[in-house]
Amino acid sequence: MPSTTIIAQPGQLMPAYNPIKYIIDNTNKNEPGFRYIFTIYPAAGSHIPANVVAQYRVLPAWSTGYGEQDISLLMQSLVTYNESGIYGLVPYDSSESWYQYDVDLGFEYIDNIDYSTTLQDNGGNVRISFTAHGFVAGDQVVITQDDGGLANPALEGLHTVLSATANQFTVNVLFSTIGDQFQNGTVTYADLRKTQVLNDALITNKEVFNGAYNDYLNTIYVTAPFESGNYLGILGNLLLTTNTYNYTPPNPTASAFYNAQFYYNLRVYGGAAYEVEWYDMDDNLLDNASFNPASDGIWAVFVGPTSNVTVDYYVLIYNDESFTSLPYYFTYDNRCTINNQQLIYLDRMGSWQSFAFQLRTYEKGQITREQYNQHIDGQVDGSQWVGVTLQKGFRTYNTNVTKTLDLNTNWMAEYDAIRFQELLTSPQVYYYSTDENPIKFCACVVDSTSFEVFSQKNKKLIKQSVTIKLAQQDPING
Repeated sequence: MPSTTIIAQPGQLMPAYNPIKYIIDNTNKNEPGFRYIFTIYPAAGSHIPANVVAQYRVLPAWSTGYGEQDISLLMQSLVTYNESGIYGLVPYDSSESWYQYDVDLGFEYIDNIDYSTTLQDNGGNVRISFTAHGFVAGDQVVITQDDGGLANPALEGLHTVLSATANQFTVNVLFSTIGDQFQNGTVTYADLRKTQVLNDALITNKEVFNGAYNDYLNTIYVTAPFESGNYLGILGNLLLTTNTYNYTPPNPTASAFYNAQFYYNLRVYGGAAYEVEWYDMDDNLLDNASFNPASDGIWAVFVGPTSNVTVDYYVLIYNDESFTSLPYYFTYDNRCTINNQQLIYLDRMGSWQSFAFQLRTYEKGQITREQYNQHIDGQVDGSQWVGVTLQKGFRTYNTNVTKTLDLNTNWMAEYDAIRFQELLTSPQVYYYSTDENPIKFCACVVDSTSFEVFSQKNKKLIKQSVTIKLAQQDPING
């Protein structure tokens, strides 16, 4: 029977950037040198040393004696984003943003026995009785008596096992030195060898994804766990891993527009056939698409407007195994534009969303030069020194150009104003413009270092601006 008890564990599917904590207890926690051991393996693989992803040895917590380990930092290193399918307008495999793992729960402690039997004389040496002690002749052992060796000082410390049977062993201490044969003590190996059990209990097929769920820290909601069952996508009406909520109009909805790039992540299962359907607000089918994952993972599902969608709409995703997503609603923005530009960004839950920048755009550049002042050789002409045509003193040897774009949104609803902060804080942003020929689609960096979340209670008309710089500098020759 395992000596490990699982006190707490994370949900089946967890955001990698939230705490992922395992808490266990063990009946051996009071043994000397005790450590809890958490070993992480890939799911559905052999639990052998070659497959170990990470292993943690943890001291018992001072207050409870439990073993506690948060593996979120490890999981963050095992998931990433996948932008390869952006602009493809079709669902694509994004399983790099998902990882499945097993956890072996074990323990270790220093081998020892606590004897409480009367010390005996065995051929002039001290014999200690203990059932199934494990010592053999030649072992080096350390004996620690309960009184610190006051009564039997010769028995205290390092000794050699002379002989041993199953339930008794004799050490090289003369029995004639024993002053109190009823004194109890502890015997350990001199090399502090340990009893180690790595797989006392097992947790299998846990999952993480490249997300950071806002659990409303410092509010009454902080005690609510992440509801992983809402995102597993097996049965019922479930959610996609995005921060856009499935509000129903007239509640606020995300704003979509012509060519908007929205890709919401869905936990999928291999062998199931999935269907994506776009409906207008009168429940008329506008468009549909299908995909068939070959294996379990996460797919980025395109939910932006297609060429057949030019009105307010909602999207449903379902498969042939009784899964149906909750509907995700979008307000279609068909206003006249000055520029057709957008920023595609990774939201907090690992999906891709987009913002339109339809008003005027200003392109600027910053130039840096590195120079040195070289000697001017000149020439001698008629016994006089004169210069040489076009000779340089100051010479530029390194020129860098950094281009920035000042982008401006159109007037927006309050929900989009709240959503805009995710764009400003996103670590992965792409600039997409159809105003240029060829179309410009490239990585960029948002320069903003602060933001204000506008509310229509404070500001009736809301629009935003942002400054970006392209992620690659223009090459300069010379």
